[in-house]
Amino acid sequence: MRKGVLIAGYYGAGNTGDEAILSGMISALKSEGIKDITVLSRNPEETRGLHGVDSIYCGRRTDGLASVFRCMRRSQLFILGGGGLLQDYTSRVVPYWLSRAGLAMAAGTPVMYYGQGIGPLRTVKAKNLVRRISNRVRYITVRDEESRILLQELGVNQVPVEVTADPALGIVVTSNGHSLLEQAGVSLSGDKLKVAVSLRSWEGEEQYLPVLVKALRDLRRQFPVQYIFFPFQYGCDERVSRLVLECLGTGEDCIVEGKHTPEQVAAMLKEMDAVIAMRLHAVILSALSCIPAFGLIYDPKVKCFMERAGIADYSVNLDDIVKDSLLSSSLAGWLAKREEISQRMSPGVAEMTALAARNARIARNLISS
Repeated sequence: MRKGVLIAGYYGAGNTGDEAILSGMISALKSEGIKDITVLSRNPEETRGLHGVDSIYCGRRTDGLASVFRCMRRSQLFILGGGGLLQDYTSRVVPYWLSRAGLAMAAGTPVMYYGQGIGPLRTVKAKNLVRRISNRVRYITVRDEESRILLQELGVNQVPVEVTADPALGIVVTSNGHSLLEQAGVSLSGDKLKVAVSLRSWEGEEQYLPVLVKALRDLRRQFPVQYIFFPFQYGCDERVSRLVLECLGTGEDCIVEGKHTPEQVAAMLKEMDAVIAMRLHAVILSALSCIPAFGLIYDPKVKCFMERAGIADYSVNLDDIVKDSLLSSSLAGWLAKREEISQRMSPGVAEMTALAARNARIARNLISS
């Protein structure tokens, strides 16, 4: 007898953003009465400990697929998502995820795309594959209008496609962020504005990082600021964060050390006055508490969320960041208006939070039907 849901996404790989998506999904699904949840993961032991659900291994290629197929045959619904799984920055990503959806179909299990961000899709092969497989799933929810439009342009017209919101918005913040920051080695300056910085490795950093460092220094000349760096991907984010931290060289700025749950990261971000972020989920987790973010846009998904939150004016494309005077003046204007921006965010964030919960209601309805 089939029961419960099986979830596939970029889980167990040490990325706080993806784990935030999963955390929000699990919370929303449980609130809809779906208790039997299994997650495909690169690190099942870590996923079990972090999220309190069952988990089985699913590797980079075909390793683990036999046990995955057996689990699919026992499940009532296969959920692909959330996150930006269907994009072709690298050529193997789209075939990898859609092969899992195809395997679920072969197992006779209904498939749902859950709060996904679609694109960019640049190759004909990826576009054709997305169209062919997506038209065979049971239901699609996407996290922004741009994803819906892309699917429509690709010819995905045989399945309901609904715009909801990023599942990470389902996280409820309960932890004491101040205590967590102290435990993470962060000593807060009581008389300074606490500005979180979330960076990631990306092409062209040798051009834009020096400009960013100068802009952060300029901002400090105008405001009493302490920078707290939040790495979201273990390893690569920490490297670029420490590089900028060393360039600032003040001794009062610091980096959040250790591993933390997405809810704990959200709790720490709640203690900030503002956030400067490349990482989408640094923007989202700070938005849970209406902490204003300034976006360094490396991917359209970041701008899409900020538009829905009503704060897209406070962002700059990474390609334009070399115009250092623009960045410095933009940051200064943003930080000066931080309280106004926080109030402006509230309606949009509340609306998206409700839409994130709808993802789970749709999953429940698919199981019931």
